Amino acid sequence: MKLLVEIFLMFAKLSLFAFGGGYVMFPMLLKDIETNQLLSTQEITDVIAIAGMSPGAVAVNAAVGTGFKVTGNIWGVIAAFLGIAIPCALIVILVATFFFKVYNNTAVKNALYGLRPVITAIIINAAVNIAAGNHIIAAKADGLIAKGIDFNMGGHQIFEVKSICLAVISFLLLVKTKIHPIFIIIGSGVLGILLF
Repeated sequence: MKLLVEIFLMFAKLSLFAFGGGYVMFPMLLKDIETNQLLSTQEITDVIAIAGMSPGAVAVNAAVGTGFKVTGNIWGVIAAFLGIAIPCALIVILVATFFFKVYNNTAVKNALYGLRPVITAIIINAAVNIAAGNHIIAAKADGLIAKGIDFNMGGHQIFEVKSICLAVISFLLLVKTKIHPIFIIIGSGVLGILLF
């Protein structure tokens, strides 16, 4: 029961403070998971990957996946889902009641413009932390990808070449084509089987 309450409170806190969408939640989720030692970095990365390619809101998917991964049962799923959903629903109801009345206010517009670059920085931070946690960049000698091609400088791993190539190609496909992200994720998984 204590673990379920911990999961609920963790996701309730994330729901309250992850302004900007599900991807903004990931750095805080990674930090909370690490602090509470609930999952390894690789496990939470797998949850995030599945959440991103599943239908629905990525924050809810990540919460449900984490709840199940931590507890191994439906009660963890329910605790995580309620933790992420209840605060969010209450905030949306509160904001919706007055937001459109003040939306054209200059101070409100300026605040929203100020939040956009910060949210972008938070998402980039999450990407860097996930890459480091999965030994794509700045890996320690004991954490190198088994079949990877490492670019080293001064005795330190800078990045793993095949992983960076996959990331760049995926990014370009997302930006330059209309291929749905799910097909890029599936293709990357298949390439991962072949390359690694």
